[in-house]
Amino acid sequence: MSDTLPTNLSSLDDRARLNTFDGRLLDRTPDPELERLVGRAAEVSGFPIALVSLVTEQIQFFRAQVGLPPDLEASRATDRCTSFCQFVVAGDEALRIEDATREPALPTDLVERYGIRAYVGFPLRVAGKTVGSFCVIDVKPRRLEPAQLEELSQLAQAASARLESLAGRWAPPQEAQGEKSHRAWMKVAESQSLTSLSEQFASGRLSLEEFQRGLGALATLAGALEPPR
Repeated sequence: MSDTLPTNLSSLDDRARLNTFDGRLLDRTPDPELERLVGRAAEVSGFPIALVSLVTEQIQFFRAQVGLPPDLEASRATDRCTSFCQFVVAGDEALRIEDATREPALPTDLVERYGIRAYVGFPLRVAGKTVGSFCVIDVKPRRLEPAQLEELSQLAQAASARLESLAGRWAPPQEAQGEKSHRAWMKVAESQSLTSLSEQFASGRLSLEEFQRGLGALATLAGALEPPR
């Protein structure tokens, strides 16, 4: 486990890694097993927030979560560049941050907007590629004991296995359907940034459906297509 942020983030854009993402991994439908694992992570750590966070080309997508603020619970995503989880992926190892205010290299957006202080994340791997982080988050500085870290590591391994299983069940949509979906989401994405979507949703200017549509656009830009229903 590292207490130091990696400085080389180039692996985030590795094409083989990004090609690992598919419709089942980025599906918004709650997965009971992943939800159980994040619930257990919150219990083990005592941290109020636990996530299965998938770090794509442009966003981090919360595949499972417990304890998120209402706007993030609705959006299920943030910009990748504001995330802590990008550093877990880039370093390909567990990361521990006891007080985010003492880490000047961290993006300040989530620290300032949501008061995030403590973070512990473990790599999530699918097909040999690190796709995200299994993490716990607190709004006050915290340090976990070795036994807690060991159980979180085991939960992260179980989450990786579940994601691998989900990815193996996905069949891509037909080409015509994929092109149509891509064009539709591109239109939304070009007109709304993630920051704008978040601000407009928080102020009541966007409905939940509109907000989710915009985030779907960003997911499509990241190479994600919804699985056929």
